Amino acid sequence: MDQDKKQGNVISRSLKQVCHNPLIVLILITLGIVSYFLSIQMRIGVPYWDVFNYLNNALYFAGMEGGSVSIFLPPLLPLLTSLLFRMGYVSINAIFIVSGLISIIGVTGFYLLLKQRFNPIQSFAGSIIFISLPVMLSWVVSGGIDIPGVVFSIWTIYFLIIGLKKDSRFLYFVLPLAVIAIMARYTSGLVILPIILYLLINLDDLKTIENLKKIILGVLIEFGVLIVGSIYFFVKLGATASIFNLIFAVATATSTGAGDVAYNPNLLYYLQNLLNYISVGPIQGTYQQILNPSLGIPSILSYVIALITIVGLSFYIYKGAKSRFGRVNPSPLNRSNLLKFTLTLVLVAGFVISFYFKSLISSEILLISVLYLLYLFLFSGESDDSKGKVSLDFMFLSWFGVFFIFHSILPFKVDRYFITMAPAFAYFLILGFSQFMDLVDIKSRITKSSFRKCVVYLILAMVFLSSASAIYVGHTPKKTFTIDIGNSSDWIKEYDPHYHDKNIRSDYPNAVSWYLKMDVLGAYPRLFNTTGEFADYLKNNNVDYYIDSTSQSHPDIEGYRIIRSWGVVVIYQKL
Repeated sequence: MDQDKKQGNVISRSLKQVCHNPLIVLILITLGIVSYFLSIQMRIGVPYWDVFNYLNNALYFAGMEGGSVSIFLPPLLPLLTSLLFRMGYVSINAIFIVSGLISIIGVTGFYLLLKQRFNPIQSFAGSIIFISLPVMLSWVVSGGIDIPGVVFSIWTIYFLIIGLKKDSRFLYFVLPLAVIAIMARYTSGLVILPIILYLLINLDDLKTIENLKKIILGVLIEFGVLIVGSIYFFVKLGATASIFNLIFAVATATSTGAGDVAYNPNLLYYLQNLLNYISVGPIQGTYQQILNPSLGIPSILSYVIALITIVGLSFYIYKGAKSRFGRVNPSPLNRSNLLKFTLTLVLVAGFVISFYFKSLISSEILLISVLYLLYLFLFSGESDDSKGKVSLDFMFLSWFGVFFIFHSILPFKVDRYFITMAPAFAYFLILGFSQFMDLVDIKSRITKSSFRKCVVYLILAMVFLSSASAIYVGHTPKKTFTIDIGNSSDWIKEYDPHYHDKNIRSDYPNAVSWYLKMDVLGAYPRLFNTTGEFADYLKNNNVDYYIDSTSQSHPDIEGYRIIRSWGVVVIYQKL
């Protein structure tokens, strides 16, 4: 009996330690998640097209012989991967490892960011929710640029907040980290808008910073150096024109048409799939459902968490409204307040119209304007503690809104783009849950001990993590078809030792370029009306080998014969 009691005390003390300082446990859990998914990713191979572009660019940055180079793409991930290449580890797995390390840094940063608003155990639960979201877990070691862009955006916001609230010297890190985030994913530059809103809301704190002029001068010098350095970098690479064209296309939300497989003009696509982005139900076996949660169905957990979050956030808004308008002597509806209210309504209407007509720049500007006016109208004059929390709420709301508008207006939509909204989404999930806990305490009229609350948050975190991880058990394939492309490429090397001198084309050219370490151009049967037209195209361009990997059925191509097949991949040789 005494032995059981001692064991219970040990467990209790351990849990209390976790409750007070869960960061080490969080890092260990994240390391375990990354290691597990890294082993899966290394087995199944590259999950999608763009990763091969980053791998080919990494070869270029490492100064090694390689294939096609898409130099206009964000350079950070290829640059980091190229460091491993220079060390002698030239492998697809290198980019998976770099992605995993960045993910660990991101979860750690998100925990520190949440701690500016929540207690340690709430921040721990929020961080576990963040990495357990289906869109996050699917891509945590994928070699994509979405998570790196979000990770460095998180650290940018974190240093902004502690720079304003604790030590102004941290503000020097904001601009360099923002540039790193942009270099990881160009559209991460939109994080500037939440930063602007947060600075406007905290303008009084900004004015009280000692040596403010010195800090502004330092930031301006940083800005000049970073701009000159970035321009030199892209000019040196010869990618300046491509970058400006990309920026123009993004700013004007233009597209190349409806032929792309990701084309989807539905403005509410991401809102309609929110439940899927919380948690998806048991999957019946397709890898695409794992990578794209919108193809699955929401789990029971998703509905429960959504209900709790809605109730919690409603309670939070009710408390805020009661505090603001339920005072004994509420502010009269004077001319100033009436003007603010009218202006806010006009801006909201303008935002709705602008969003409906897919005007990206005006929608973003109107969103920030509406949120700033709402803050001034509802929360100016609040206590410092309340103001600090609300300013974070508004900043995260703007984060979600800014990226939601951007990806909703753009005509190309895939689930992984929701990763840009994942930090804000996880923030409001844990905010809703924490407010729901407060509501339960009030209704039950029994204040639960902090230890019991801690256990509840630990259970929440583990349920989220277990539910998300269970989806992958038995549902990931033994390999992706890109492994077959690799096998086909290796076979060509043995079959034709002079393959480097041959004209090789493929419907997955960047992958073949990577495996053969040579320039391979694209050839896509779907762009031709008939197989005969495609055959003429191959013959007119004197193509020696054509590697097909995406056709539903591999047709007979006049003038060519199939010489080898690997899974879904076949190799055609010119007769």
